[in-house]
Amino acid sequence: MQRLFNFIKQFLKYFFSKLIGLTSIFLFLSVVVFGREGMWMPQLLKELNEKEMKSMGMKLSAEDIFSINHSSLKDAIVQFGGGCTGEIVSAKGLLITNHHCGFSQIQSLSTIEKNYLKDGFWANDFEDEIPCPGLTVTFIREISDVTEIILKDIDDTLNEESRVALIRSRSDSIEKSIPISRKGIVRAFYYGNKYYFFNTEVFTDIRFVGAPPQDIGKFGGETDNWMWPRHTGDFSLFRIYADKDNLPAVFSPENVPYKPLQSLKLSIKGVKENDFVFVFGFPGRTSEYLLSPGLDLIENQTNPNRIAIRENRLDVLREEMAKNDTVKLQYAAKFSTLENAYKKWKGEEICFNRFDVLNKKREEEKQVIEKFKKNSQLISDTTIVDEYRLINRKTKELNYANDFYADAFSGIEFLSVWNSFKPLVKLYNDKSSSDSAIKVEADRLLKGMRWFYKSSSVAVDKKVCQSIFTLANTKLDRKFLPQKFNEAGRSQDHLTEFINKLYKNSIVVDSSKTIDLLAKLRKKDITKFIKDPFYQLNNDFSVIFSGITPQLTSLNRELNVVQRRWMHDLLKLDTKNKLFPDANSTLRISYGKIERMKPYDGVLYDYFSTASGILEKYMIDPLNYPVSSRLEALIRTKDFGAYGKNGVLTVNFIASTHTTGGNSGSPCINAKGELIGVNFDRVWEGVSSDYYYEDDYSRNVCVDIRYILFIIDKFGNAERLI
Repeated sequence: MQRLFNFIKQFLKYFFSKLIGLTSIFLFLSVVVFGREGMWMPQLLKELNEKEMKSMGMKLSAEDIFSINHSSLKDAIVQFGGGCTGEIVSAKGLLITNHHCGFSQIQSLSTIEKNYLKDGFWANDFEDEIPCPGLTVTFIREISDVTEIILKDIDDTLNEESRVALIRSRSDSIEKSIPISRKGIVRAFYYGNKYYFFNTEVFTDIRFVGAPPQDIGKFGGETDNWMWPRHTGDFSLFRIYADKDNLPAVFSPENVPYKPLQSLKLSIKGVKENDFVFVFGFPGRTSEYLLSPGLDLIENQTNPNRIAIRENRLDVLREEMAKNDTVKLQYAAKFSTLENAYKKWKGEEICFNRFDVLNKKREEEKQVIEKFKKNSQLISDTTIVDEYRLINRKTKELNYANDFYADAFSGIEFLSVWNSFKPLVKLYNDKSSSDSAIKVEADRLLKGMRWFYKSSSVAVDKKVCQSIFTLANTKLDRKFLPQKFNEAGRSQDHLTEFINKLYKNSIVVDSSKTIDLLAKLRKKDITKFIKDPFYQLNNDFSVIFSGITPQLTSLNRELNVVQRRWMHDLLKLDTKNKLFPDANSTLRISYGKIERMKPYDGVLYDYFSTASGILEKYMIDPLNYPVSSRLEALIRTKDFGAYGKNGVLTVNFIASTHTTGGNSGSPCINAKGELIGVNFDRVWEGVSSDYYYEDDYSRNVCVDIRYILFIIDKFGNAERLI
């Protein structure tokens, strides 16, 4: 018995020693587990993030990434157009971005005879590179904290309207203080608790250099969008041109390729699980600190309403594009943009429910308010969430109507195009306006309308109109609809007759008449536009919309005041500087690791996909996953050149870096500062990260640089670009 007792005693001693050891391990892990959440400002990396990034494996210094004293990686990162990122990869201004970021440019340069979307394009020489009118590329040269200047002597005794005006005035003054060759932008952070000034350089002579066929650049299309595994070659190539002094200049044959301060080195060594990586780019918008009533509105009204509106438009376009190649080309970019947001909102719906995000937010807010109670230095009170909720309720009906005006009626192209005619009508109504001023405006309109007709179809738009008007007639309160519309909406037949008359009697539906009229426009001819039934209906909608907008603006200002107070106190409580600012299209760093993911019970997502998966998808569903005979032959023979390893070519990979819209085209960079991939998407299971980050489910998707080089070199035979 004593021996048994001694054995049990020794066993328990051993067990508890191991338990203590395990507890120590878990406590240690809780300290060193790296928070992948965050979109960090690059100028603050040394102060806030460098130590953690190095502990995760980074070999660079914060100064290597962002410096104002010498060239750094930031000088190779650009904002591409208005909503994507690109990176410089050569000493002659060559940049890579996503295929979907260059999509509208590629579409506008395409014709049925030279269809660069369908067939791809590779410039054989500098002379073959195609100018892209209207496209800009923006570098960030300096970032400065101007909070003290902007908020000096501003406190809560100042009413919100005066506060906004004063901040705008001070921002304008700062923005105008830099040389004329630069552009300055002041942006608010943390809901207006901090302000930063961005000194930028904007280039306007950008030329299209190359892109794979759409079957590669959008492989999987809407079927695979937001999904994993992906096998998409989502990239395109452009080049920045400058004048002889390497400065921004309007397009000229005399311009030369831009010489960048820094370009990214490419690595074809590949990626391994747990490799440290970071994404450097311009994330568009997140709302991680939004109070729960605001999230409630998004989850239970805004997203469902927008999804229903988008479904109507997408169903029409999908059907019409399948019938006609010209229509398919005309609406390709529009469809892609519509579908991308639609599928994201659908994913958010699923994530909100699956992760019980709203209740988690509410619980977190309760905990924060308990901390507020214990700190007399804070300005918020314990009823702040209730205050936000009461204001938010007043916005619900207005927001619902606004969704229709912003996302439905604006999608009827022969209705919304009349907004561009209003400056011309204003000149007509101004008795002092000159013939020359009218001609200038008519010429501007003429240029825009030629593009409009190239990318629009009367027959398709009429079907979109029928779909949207039918939805509005059943879902939208009558007080938000014009009288003419309500009269026509008495029955479906009346509504159809109303739509038929619009398209039959509108001058703008006839492209030749509109173009001819604008080309030789006289002041008295403007009355033909004013009398147009679509123009008059547009005005009727505008009157209602102009009533919605100021009410929403006023209520949103009230909400912003409450949200700003909440954010102010969160920052006061944030002694460890771990509250990164929400994304607002400014330059940010996100970091994490190459990492697998377990999205559902019994399912494991590997961290990479390979070329063999392209053929697997093709064999199962060739309609949604078309593969050219050339690409198929290269994959079957494993003719991957220097870009494959042991007969395997990696196509895409996933990482645990925090990204959102605007990060499209961002470089994925390894521990040594080398380009290993180009970010283009997120996995569907984690798209709620714009509001609530779930570490185990948030993954960004990148196209491997080796696949990009393989497509350029082996598939495209564009060796000069390599």
